[in-house]
Parts: sequence; structure tokens; C-alpha cells
Amino acid sequence: MSRRPVRIILLIVGLLATAGLGYRAQQDELALASARLTAADVDRTAEETLRTIADLRSSIHAYVAPGQGIEYWSARAGNLLDTVHQQVLALDGPAAAAGVSLSESLDGLDQLVAAERRARGYVANGQALLAGDVIFLEVRDLLDAAAAQVASVRLAMAREAERTRAALRQEQAMLAAAALGTWFVIALLLLPRTSAQSPVIKAESPAAESPAPRAQGPSLTTLDLALDAPARKREPVEPVEPAKPVEPVEPAVAQVAEICTDLSALSDVGALTGALGRAADVLGATGVIVWVAANDGSHLSPVATHGYDARLMARIGTIPRDAVNLTAATFRDGAAHTSAAEGKSPAALAVALCGPSGPVGVFSAELKPGIQAGPTLVAWATIFAAQLATLAQPVPADAAATDTAWPQQAQA
Repeated sequence: MSRRPVRIILLIVGLLATAGLGYRAQQDELALASARLTAADVDRTAEETLRTIADLRSSIHAYVAPGQGIEYWSARAGNLLDTVHQQVLALDGPAAAAGVSLSESLDGLDQLVAAERRARGYVANGQALLAGDVIFLEVRDLLDAAAAQVASVRLAMAREAERTRAALRQEQAMLAAAALGTWFVIALLLLPRTSAQSPVIKAESPAAESPAPRAQGPSLTTLDLALDAPARKREPVEPVEPAKPVEPVEPAVAQVAEICTDLSALSDVGALTGALGRAADVLGATGVIVWVAANDGSHLSPVATHGYDARLMARIGTIPRDAVNLTAATFRDGAAHTSAAEGKSPAALAVALCGPSGPVGVFSAELKPGIQAGPTLVAWATIFAAQLATLAQPVPADAAATDTAWPQQAQA
């Protein structure tokens, strides 16, 4: 998306979403800390409860031990019974939240208080055997049941605390993934949209192509390559729907190499007959022209062509150096120039023939309808121009007036 308000809105949405997810992650971290503290408190209380039950067992057993005072141990047992009762009550709340209960232990503690009172009465009355039966049977079973239930609840609550922590950690991971996913989607939406690639057509091979008859009238692109701007304005152009230009498939390197090899074997530009036709096939061009500069560089003359009627070339004649067209501009600055298709006029390109001291000519091509003068075609044309430059010889300044045989028409 390239519109600035939309991009700003997307960034604001991303920041707000990140802030919300971050707040939720912070709340989860606080919940984790609280869960750890609660689990530690519960575990510590359960450990103290088990220790208190063990002390209570020892204190009640001392009732029937020889040489022990009943007053001390009965007071101690009473205090321990109160402590165990308070500890079990403290564990019962968190246990109920975790889905377990200590109600049986609370009932057992009530029974334990009654059993301790009976054992203490038997000891005070000198009935040690009856006191022993109560202590080592009834009291023992009640204390064992209470200790077992406290240990079971302790384990269950530890597992529940671990599940809670795992759930919170998983939620934090999902929040982080959601934040990353949000920014990834925003980044995709902020990427610039590229237009779909144009379809590609393949230039016809020299073997399959047969020369089509050409109209006798001048081509608009040919005139654009050779004539001044005022002359082009006089040409009538019918408005038509412009076709989407495409670029032909790159030719095989071996084909280009073969053409350059044939060009290197020539001794003058006039013997370009077949090579220019094959070069036109590679470029997808209906016609090509080799222009060579005069000795004084004042104008360009067409010394070899392919695909153009001789009468059209006679009409074009020479091109002044300062002309306002594609060919003259290429000769002046030594850089490749292209023109896009307009109306019935197809695309065209021109590249300089460069020598040691600068441009010595121009290689121009008029492309077939529907083919654009893209970087690939300019590169192939530059390769052909570099080879043609070795053949280019300056044309005498008065050659256009004295040589009636120009321009030469190369046959396909």
C-alpha cells in the first residue's frame, strides 16, 4: 500500500495490538508470580501440618510411657490438637479451589479430640491398659488417616499449580506469536505492489520467417528515427487503442555469436546482406539501418539497410548532426535511445557505433508491433553495433550528392 494515511493507520493498529498483547503478557507474568507464592505457602503449610501430626502422635504416646508426667504431655497434646486444626483449616481453602477437600481430616480431628480425652481419663484413673488400647488403635488410625489425606492434598495441589504455570506460559507464547503475526501481516500490507509481468512472445527464427510485403508509404517510427520533429508533426496518426508492449524471449547466445562471427569476417558495410536480416530477427525488428558519419561529423548517411523500401530511404536521405530525432541524439551523446509505441507507430531503438575517438555511426531498428525496446534488446543491439563499428568508414561529406546508389537495400 502506497497511500500515506493507510500506512499510518496500519502502524497505529500494530502499536495498539502490541500494547494490548504486552499488557496481557504482563498480567500473565503477575499471575505466574502469584501462583508460585501460593504454591510455596501451601507446600510449607502442608509440611508443617505433617510435622505437627508427628509431634502430636509422640505426645499422646507419652501418656502411657513409664516415668512421664501426664500433666505436661496432656497440655502439649491439647496445644498440638489446636494447631493441627488451624493448619488443616488453612489448607482446606486452597484445596477446595484446586478441586480437592480436607473435610475427612477435619472430621477425624474432632474424633481425635474425643479419643485423646478418653485416653487421658484412663491414665488419670490408673487404667493404663485401656488408655493404651485407645492410643495405639483408635488414635493411631485417626492420625494416620489425617496425615495421608494432608499428603495427598499436598501432591494434588502441587500438580494443579504446575498445570496453572504451564497454561500461563503457553498463553504468553501465544501472545508473542500473535504480536509477531500482526507485524508480519502489517509488513506484507506495507510492501509496495508490483505490477504483473507482461506476457512474453518469442521472435520468429530466421528459418521460419518469410519476408512479408511492406507498405510503400513511410513508417512513422522510421521517420521518427530519421526526420526532425516538425516533419513528424505533419504525419497524420489515427487514434487507436495502444497494445501492451512485450519483449521477445532472449535469443540463444550461440545465435548472436554466429551473427557476430559473420560480421567480423566482412570487409565493408556493403556486404551485410544476410547478417542484418538475422540481426533483425534476433531483435524482433521489421527493419534495421546502419548509419555512418561523414568525415567532418556533420551528418549521418544510411550505408546498409534491411526491411525498408528503397524509395523510403531515398526520401530520408542524410540526417544532420543537430537533427531532433532518435538517431541524431544517439550519435551526439553516444548513448542508446529508445522510443515507446504510439498509435500505429511501433517502438524503436538506436545505439551508437563507437570508435577510438567517439561515435562513428548509429545502428537503429524499428521493432515489430507489440514488442517493447527493453534493456535486453538494447543489450543485443549494442553487441551488434560494437561489431559493426569495426566496418564503419567515414563517408565523404559530399557522398550523398555524388553517389546515387545509396542507400543500399540488403535483402532478407
